[in-house]
Amino acid sequence: MSDESPTSISAQALKAAGDLAQAEDVAVLEQAADAASRHLATTRSSLIERMIYGPKPAIKELLSGVDNMKQSVTSEASSILQAGLSCLQQGEAFGEDEKITSVLRNAVAKEGAYGFTVPTQYGGQGKRYSEFACLMENFAANGLGALSVEISGQLTIGSSALLGYGTEAQKSKYLPVISGGQLIAFALTEVGVGVNAKRVKAYVEDDKENACWRLFAEGECNKLYITSATHGGLMAIVARKGKDSKELALFVTELPEEDIDGEFSFYCQSSNVTAFQQNINSRIHFKNFPIPYEQEILGNGVEVLFYCLRMGRCMLAAQAAGFQRMMAADAVNYAAQREGVGGKVIKHELPRLALAKILGGALTAQALSHLALAQDQNKVDLAGLRDVTKSASAHYLLGSLIACERVMGGRSLDKGSRISDIRATAHAFGIVEGEDDLIRLGMVRDLTKSFTESYMAGLLALLQRANTDKNGRSVAKEKRILKLSLGHFFKSPIRMSNLLLSLVMSAGFWRLLGWITRNSALSLIDRCAQWLPSRLIKRYSSIPSPLKPHLRFAEYQLRQCRWHYFKISAAYQLELTQAQLPLQQLGKRIETLVCIAALCAHASQLDESTQRIALAKIEILRSELEGNSMSVKRMESVRSSVKEVAEDILKEECSLIQSIKAQPFAHPWGE
Repeated sequence: MSDESPTSISAQALKAAGDLAQAEDVAVLEQAADAASRHLATTRSSLIERMIYGPKPAIKELLSGVDNMKQSVTSEASSILQAGLSCLQQGEAFGEDEKITSVLRNAVAKEGAYGFTVPTQYGGQGKRYSEFACLMENFAANGLGALSVEISGQLTIGSSALLGYGTEAQKSKYLPVISGGQLIAFALTEVGVGVNAKRVKAYVEDDKENACWRLFAEGECNKLYITSATHGGLMAIVARKGKDSKELALFVTELPEEDIDGEFSFYCQSSNVTAFQQNINSRIHFKNFPIPYEQEILGNGVEVLFYCLRMGRCMLAAQAAGFQRMMAADAVNYAAQREGVGGKVIKHELPRLALAKILGGALTAQALSHLALAQDQNKVDLAGLRDVTKSASAHYLLGSLIACERVMGGRSLDKGSRISDIRATAHAFGIVEGEDDLIRLGMVRDLTKSFTESYMAGLLALLQRANTDKNGRSVAKEKRILKLSLGHFFKSPIRMSNLLLSLVMSAGFWRLLGWITRNSALSLIDRCAQWLPSRLIKRYSSIPSPLKPHLRFAEYQLRQCRWHYFKISAAYQLELTQAQLPLQQLGKRIETLVCIAALCAHASQLDESTQRIALAKIEILRSELEGNSMSVKRMESVRSSVKEVAEDILKEECSLIQSIKAQPFAHPWGE
């Protein structure tokens, strides 16, 4: 992309604000995301965008995730899970180095785990991703989280690149061996630039004489933190086609069985991180490394990454749900036995609140994962939802880890505790596949893109023209006008007067005024309708009574987010390209409201103990939204809902953890 022609409204705004480098990065990333969306052939706009800007989605659409989940229990998944648990019970799942053993891999591979979603014509089982999510969640819930991480990566950002963009020859060659248990990794992250796809420095050069590409990824260009990258394995690697080229490509690479230092060099070593400590995680070096022409995957490397990440984020949420169910089972086991001040730990309100948070976090991640998967299956654009699914699930997982530690104390820190096994991984979930706060910024941009292009583009275009000279170059920083304000008017009265006159005379201004008028009228009607009791509204007839008002609240508040974004845009204008805090806060609010809506819909079709967990989590989320202004009524609602969850736990009627065998805690008393 040239500096003279950024292709998106975000890139244009960044260029007008003088940030040319970021404008170029954003334009390239948005182009890749748009191309991935076209490749997916989505037929409907994003669910969350419609919840904010309309038209309002049907309740049936919100229920599609739980409906899919209830139909996703398969005998094949049960056989795979039992094979894994058998290895775990016999002490054969992890070796002395604490890594996944070949015994465990072979056991689940024999049952078809590594080809679970690969089409049958390529040696896989051809199962749906919602079925896969249930399997990944159950692995994580039962102490096999590392295996969940490995196979999830295998079948999302690994084989998905081949399924989505590979040639028939590539699919026929590689997918059968992947289905049989051959590991495949996806290599984007580099030592020098991290996960900034636009700034990847690894590159290939054309070697026509030997009919291959030569790969160079040396020093700071080494691929780093690459899960499942190992000697003798497969790897999809992102690299430039030429050292100074802007074109990013993707290649499937067969890694040597050992390190090599000769005509070409290659080495693969541990990345030495504590996260994913039971998985293979590597730093990889290439110099003059040959890749045959036929191993190039024909698609822009960043585009393929976006294509694959949608499933990766859904599976991360499924794993987060499983990890939290495991935490809840272990924390409940401890709290029900441990004598504290005045009785068992579980008798007291604060430990009960912690348990409700863990269970609620698990249920939220499960709900988001299956809702996103159902939307993808139905060809709905996942803009916003894929982001909320990842950021919320990772956020609640970390909160649940802290809550578990508060309940179990030192025993959660024991070296033999499975809570300790996942501690660093739980932290890493907030940064893998995108750092959560940056994801929230991107989510707001994606959800508001259509509104901005339709109604705010005129103002931004005027500011852009005001900040460029007659040759189309950005004016000096001190002369830039980033927003129409009284201060700028006194500083540059002539320029500002011309700007205001041009704005009032533009069609875009009147289009925006029309939007404000229409939506003000709709908001007034919407506000008046809030007086009508939820039980009388047909839309919520399939939702249990305790959850009806919360779903209605979430939907109403999401519609109000259109005004929150408009106010932010009007207040900051071009300064919004630098103002991350207001967008992050709006993103967090949207995330919380979507979680409330997803919980209501998901739990509505499940048993009453699960509905009580949903209600407790929703009350906690709403108390967080209210902050310091939380009412006594809200506090009593939180206390009451947490008490009901605790009573289910004490009666052993909490279905979310009934099937999970708790791990005996360290240093049992009485021995």
